[in-house]
Amino acid sequence: MIKVEELKKSFGSQTVLGGVNLDIEKGKITVIIGKSGTGKSVLLKNIVGLIKPDSGKVLFNNKDITPLNKKELNKIRIKFGVLFQDAALFDSLNVFGNVAFPVIEHKMIDRKELKESVANTLKLVGLENIENKMPSELSGGMRKRVGLARAIITNPEIVFFDEPTTGLDPVSAVAIANLIKNMQQKLATTCFIISHDLSLTFNIADNIGLLDNGNIAEFGDKEFFLNSDNKLIKDFLNAYKIGENYEK
Repeated sequence: MIKVEELKKSFGSQTVLGGVNLDIEKGKITVIIGKSGTGKSVLLKNIVGLIKPDSGKVLFNNKDITPLNKKELNKIRIKFGVLFQDAALFDSLNVFGNVAFPVIEHKMIDRKELKESVANTLKLVGLENIENKMPSELSGGMRKRVGLARAIITNPEIVFFDEPTTGLDPVSAVAIANLIKNMQQKLATTCFIISHDLSLTFNIADNIGLLDNGNIAEFGDKEFFLNSDNKLIKDFLNAYKIGENYEK
Protein backbone atom coordinates (compact mmCIF):
# COMPACT_ATOMS: atom_id res chain seq x y z
CA MET A 1 0.00 0.00 0.00
CA ILE A 2 2.67 2.51 1.07
CA LYS A 3 6.35 2.08 0.36
CA VAL A 4 8.93 4.54 1.73
CA GLU A 5 12.23 4.61 -0.12
CA GLU A 6 15.42 6.30 1.13
CA LEU A 7 13.46 9.11 2.80
CA LYS A 8 15.70 11.88 4.13
CA LYS A 9 14.81 15.00 6.10
CA SER A 10 17.01 17.50 7.90
CA PHE A 11 16.28 20.72 9.74
CA GLY A 12 19.33 22.93 9.43
CA SER A 13 22.34 20.89 10.47
CA GLN A 14 20.21 18.29 12.27
CA THR A 15 19.49 15.12 10.31
CA VAL A 16 16.19 13.62 11.50
CA LEU A 17 15.57 10.99 8.83
CA GLY A 18 18.70 9.55 7.27
CA GLY A 19 17.30 7.35 4.50
CA VAL A 20 14.26 5.51 5.83
CA ASN A 21 12.98 2.44 4.00
CA LEU A 22 9.63 1.02 5.03
CA ASP A 23 6.73 -1.08 3.73
CA ILE A 24 3.26 -0.47 5.16
CA GLU A 25 1.27 -3.57 4.34
CA LYS A 26 -2.34 -3.28 3.21
CA GLY A 27 -4.92 -4.44 5.74
CA LYS A 28 -2.40 -4.61 8.58
CA ILE A 29 -1.54 -2.55 11.65
CA THR A 30 2.04 -1.26 11.46
CA VAL A 31 3.50 0.42 14.54
CA ILE A 32 6.72 2.41 14.56
CA ILE A 33 8.32 2.70 17.99
CA GLY A 34 11.31 4.67 19.16
CA LYS A 35 12.59 6.97 21.86
CA SER A 36 11.36 10.56 22.06
CA GLY A 37 13.13 12.76 19.53
CA THR A 38 13.99 9.99 17.08
CA GLY A 39 11.83 11.44 14.30
CA LYS A 40 8.65 9.36 14.51
CA SER A 41 6.33 12.35 14.05
CA VAL A 42 8.52 13.74 11.28
CA LEU A 43 8.28 10.39 9.48
CA LEU A 44 4.49 10.39 9.74
CA LYS A 45 4.22 13.98 8.51
CA ASN A 46 6.44 13.20 5.53
CA ILE A 47 4.33 10.18 4.61
CA VAL A 48 1.03 12.11 4.68
CA GLY A 49 2.54 15.07 2.84
CA LEU A 50 2.51 17.65 5.65
CA ILE A 51 6.28 17.97 5.28
CA LYS A 52 8.30 17.70 2.09
CA PRO A 53 11.33 15.38 2.35
CA ASP A 54 14.75 16.51 1.20
CA SER A 55 14.98 13.39 -0.93
CA GLY A 56 13.48 9.95 -1.29
CA LYS A 57 10.03 8.67 -2.22
CA VAL A 58 6.69 7.91 -0.61
CA LEU A 59 4.80 5.55 -2.90
CA PHE A 60 1.05 5.28 -2.31
CA ASN A 61 -0.44 2.53 -4.49
CA ASN A 62 2.75 2.71 -6.58
CA LYS A 63 2.51 6.50 -7.12
CA ASP A 64 5.18 8.78 -5.67
CA ILE A 65 3.30 11.53 -3.81
CA THR A 66 6.34 13.57 -2.69
CA PRO A 67 6.47 15.85 -5.79
CA LEU A 68 2.72 16.58 -5.81
CA ASN A 69 1.41 20.10 -5.25
CA LYS A 70 -1.22 20.94 -2.62
CA LYS A 71 -4.19 20.43 -4.95
CA GLU A 72 -2.88 17.07 -6.14
CA LEU A 73 -2.08 16.01 -2.57
CA ASN A 74 -5.61 16.83 -1.39
CA LYS A 75 -6.99 14.32 -3.90
CA ILE A 76 -4.74 11.68 -2.34
CA ARG A 77 -5.41 12.73 1.25
CA ILE A 78 -9.12 12.01 0.93
CA LYS A 79 -7.96 8.38 1.09
CA PHE A 80 -6.10 9.10 4.34
CA GLY A 81 -7.46 9.50 7.85
CA VAL A 82 -5.30 11.05 10.56
CA LEU A 83 -5.70 11.01 14.33
CA PHE A 84 -3.30 13.58 15.74
CA GLN A 85 -1.74 13.26 19.19
CA ASP A 86 -4.09 15.76 20.87
CA ALA A 87 -7.04 14.84 18.60
CA ALA A 88 -6.77 18.38 17.12
CA LEU A 89 -10.49 19.09 17.45
CA PHE A 90 -11.84 22.48 16.46
CA ASP A 91 -12.78 24.14 19.76
CA SER A 92 -15.35 26.37 18.05
CA LEU A 93 -17.26 23.43 16.55
CA ASN A 94 -19.41 20.90 18.37
CA VAL A 95 -18.85 17.17 17.99
CA PHE A 96 -21.09 16.99 14.93
CA GLY A 97 -19.18 19.80 13.22
CA ASN A 98 -15.82 18.22 14.01
CA VAL A 99 -16.73 14.76 12.74
CA ALA A 100 -18.55 16.09 9.69
CA PHE A 101 -15.79 18.53 8.73
CA PRO A 102 -13.88 16.39 6.18
CA VAL A 103 -17.11 15.26 4.52
CA ILE A 104 -18.34 18.85 4.17
CA GLU A 105 -14.91 20.03 3.04
CA HIS A 106 -14.85 17.51 0.20
CA LYS A 107 -18.61 17.82 -0.56
CA MET A 108 -19.06 14.08 -0.37
CA ILE A 109 -22.73 13.62 0.63
CA ASP A 110 -25.86 15.73 1.21
CA ARG A 111 -26.92 17.11 4.59
CA LYS A 112 -29.53 14.44 5.35
CA GLU A 113 -27.08 11.60 4.74
CA LEU A 114 -24.41 13.48 6.69
CA LYS A 115 -26.44 13.45 9.91
CA GLU A 116 -26.86 9.68 9.69
CA SER A 117 -23.23 9.15 8.71
CA VAL A 118 -21.96 11.14 11.71
CA ALA A 119 -24.24 9.23 14.09
CA ASN A 120 -23.16 5.85 12.68
CA THR A 121 -19.46 6.75 12.82
CA LEU A 122 -19.71 7.96 16.41
CA LYS A 123 -21.48 4.73 17.31
CA LEU A 124 -18.62 2.78 15.72
CA VAL A 125 -16.16 4.44 18.13
CA GLY A 126 -18.42 3.84 21.13
CA LEU A 127 -20.09 7.26 21.38
CA GLU A 128 -23.76 8.06 20.94
CA ASN A 129 -25.94 11.15 21.29
CA ILE A 130 -23.08 13.57 21.91
CA GLU A 131 -23.27 15.48 18.62
CA ASN A 132 -24.17 18.77 20.35
CA LYS A 133 -21.38 18.64 22.95
CA MET A 134 -18.39 20.95 22.63
CA PRO A 135 -14.81 19.65 22.83
CA SER A 136 -14.36 21.38 26.20
CA GLU A 137 -17.08 19.12 27.62
CA LEU A 138 -15.27 15.91 26.64
CA SER A 139 -12.75 13.81 28.56
CA GLY A 140 -9.38 13.02 27.00
CA GLY A 141 -10.55 9.57 25.96
CA MET A 142 -13.73 10.95 24.41
CA ARG A 143 -11.74 13.56 22.47
CA LYS A 144 -9.57 10.78 21.03
CA ARG A 145 -12.70 8.85 20.02
CA VAL A 146 -14.20 11.91 18.33
CA GLY A 147 -10.89 12.48 16.55
CA LEU A 148 -10.94 8.87 15.38
CA ALA A 149 -14.52 9.25 14.16
CA ARG A 150 -13.46 12.28 12.11
CA ALA A 151 -10.51 10.30 10.73
CA ILE A 152 -12.63 7.37 9.51
CA ILE A 153 -15.89 9.03 8.39
CA THR A 154 -14.61 9.32 4.80
CA ASN A 155 -13.88 5.56 4.69
CA PRO A 156 -10.13 6.06 4.15
CA GLU A 157 -7.87 3.36 2.81
CA ILE A 158 -5.34 4.01 5.59
CA VAL A 159 -5.56 5.68 9.00
CA PHE A 160 -2.52 7.32 10.60
CA PHE A 161 -2.19 7.62 14.38
CA ASP A 162 0.22 9.99 16.12
CA GLU A 163 0.81 8.65 19.67
CA PRO A 164 -2.87 7.67 20.17
CA THR A 165 -2.53 6.84 23.89
CA THR A 166 -0.38 9.78 25.00
CA GLY A 167 -1.97 11.77 27.82
CA LEU A 168 -4.51 9.10 28.69
CA ASP A 169 -4.88 7.19 31.94
CA PRO A 170 -4.12 3.43 31.71
CA VAL A 171 -7.79 2.42 31.48
CA SER A 172 -8.52 4.91 28.69
CA ALA A 173 -5.30 3.91 26.89
CA VAL A 174 -6.35 0.24 26.85
CA ALA A 175 -9.81 1.26 25.62
CA ILE A 176 -8.31 3.25 22.73
CA ALA A 177 -6.01 0.34 21.83
CA ASN A 178 -8.96 -2.06 21.74
CA LEU A 179 -10.98 0.46 19.75
CA ILE A 180 -8.27 0.76 17.10
CA LYS A 181 -8.02 -3.02 16.79
CA ASN A 182 -11.79 -3.51 16.57
CA MET A 183 -12.17 -0.66 14.08
CA GLN A 184 -9.42 -2.07 11.89
CA GLN A 185 -11.03 -5.51 11.89
CA LYS A 186 -14.53 -4.21 11.13
CA LEU A 187 -13.45 -1.87 8.33
CA ALA A 188 -10.44 -3.87 7.06
CA THR A 189 -8.52 -0.60 7.16
CA THR A 190 -4.75 -0.28 6.98
CA CYS A 191 -3.34 1.42 10.09
CA PHE A 192 -0.01 3.17 10.62
CA ILE A 193 0.82 4.15 14.20
CA ILE A 194 3.76 5.91 15.77
CA SER A 195 4.08 5.32 19.50
CA HIS A 196 6.38 4.75 22.44
CA ASP A 197 3.63 2.75 24.19
CA LEU A 198 4.78 -0.87 24.10
CA SER A 199 1.57 -2.10 25.74
CA LEU A 200 -0.40 -0.69 22.81
CA THR A 201 2.19 -1.98 20.34
CA PHE A 202 2.24 -5.58 21.49
CA ASN A 203 -1.54 -5.70 21.92
CA ILE A 204 -2.51 -4.62 18.41
CA ALA A 205 0.47 -4.54 16.00
CA ASP A 206 0.85 -6.91 13.08
CA ASN A 207 4.22 -5.40 12.15
CA ILE A 208 6.61 -3.36 14.29
CA GLY A 209 9.46 -1.09 13.26
CA LEU A 210 12.08 0.46 15.53
CA LEU A 211 13.19 3.93 14.46
CA ASP A 212 16.64 4.86 15.75
CA ASN A 213 19.23 7.37 14.63
CA GLY A 214 17.16 8.40 11.63
CA ASN A 215 16.58 4.91 10.22
CA ILE A 216 14.47 1.80 10.72
CA ALA A 217 16.86 -0.30 12.82
CA GLU A 218 14.63 -3.40 12.91
CA PHE A 219 11.30 -4.44 11.39
CA GLY A 220 9.23 -7.55 11.96
CA ASP A 221 6.22 -9.06 13.71
CA LYS A 222 5.68 -9.29 17.48
CA GLU A 223 7.41 -12.65 17.84
CA PHE A 224 10.46 -11.33 16.01
CA PHE A 225 10.74 -8.42 18.44
CA LEU A 226 10.17 -10.52 21.55
CA ASN A 227 12.97 -12.90 20.51
CA SER A 228 15.37 -10.36 19.00
CA ASP A 229 19.03 -10.16 20.07
CA ASN A 230 19.23 -6.50 19.02
CA LYS A 231 20.40 -4.44 22.01
CA LEU A 232 18.12 -1.52 21.11
CA ILE A 233 15.08 -3.80 21.19
CA LYS A 234 16.24 -5.48 24.39
CA ASP A 235 16.59 -2.08 26.06
CA PHE A 236 13.02 -1.24 25.04
CA LEU A 237 11.69 -4.56 26.29
CA ASN A 238 13.55 -4.28 29.60
CA ALA A 239 12.12 -0.80 30.18
CA TYR A 240 8.66 -2.15 29.35
CA LYS A 241 9.02 -5.02 31.84
CA ILE A 242 10.26 -2.64 34.54
CA GLY A 243 7.21 -0.46 33.93
CA GLU A 244 4.88 -3.45 34.16
CA ASN A 245 6.41 -4.56 37.47
CA TYR A 246 6.25 -1.03 38.85
CA GLU A 247 2.53 -0.77 38.03
CA LYS A 248 1.88 -4.07 39.81
